[in-house]
Amino acid sequence: MFRRTRPPKHILFIGEKSETRDYIINLIKESTKAPEEKVPQYTFSVEDLDFNQELREPLLKKTDGAIFLVNTTKTEELAALKEYLWEYFVWNDHATTIPVVIASYNAEQALALTTSEIIEAYSLIRLTDRLWNVMEIRENKEEDILACFNWLDEYIEVLGIKPKVLSKKQ
Repeated sequence: MFRRTRPPKHILFIGEKSETRDYIINLIKESTKAPEEKVPQYTFSVEDLDFNQELREPLLKKTDGAIFLVNTTKTEELAALKEYLWEYFVWNDHATTIPVVIASYNAEQALALTTSEIIEAYSLIRLTDRLWNVMEIRENKEEDILACFNWLDEYIEVLGIKPKVLSKKQ
């Protein structure tokens, strides 16, 4: 007998290495663990922001969704972040079907960019051919972090990005 199973969804995290970024990633990873399951529902990759290095093509080919972690208080890096996002996700042929969530952390800070300022600064309004969203993470609240992941997961599920695979029943 055969049954349909879905391969694990691969989520790519991109962001500048920091304690906050690592906390967000670990919280999402922990929320997806189910001890009774033998086959993982998710696999993860983490890429540090390196403006001189390209994202690897095989990594993009297996990625189902991306979470782009941005510290909204670092406005001096806006131009470089925008260029990185556009070069590796918008203009890259291997990333055209990958939905992207821009998770802006430190959003509660007085100098932090708002969601609309991020949309404007990254020219996201021009992205009409792909799914994207900007979501704020205030004070590293678990609900905000998981809302980012859940939005991405729902769109991966709805779009059926992962094809079903036939596996033999044990």
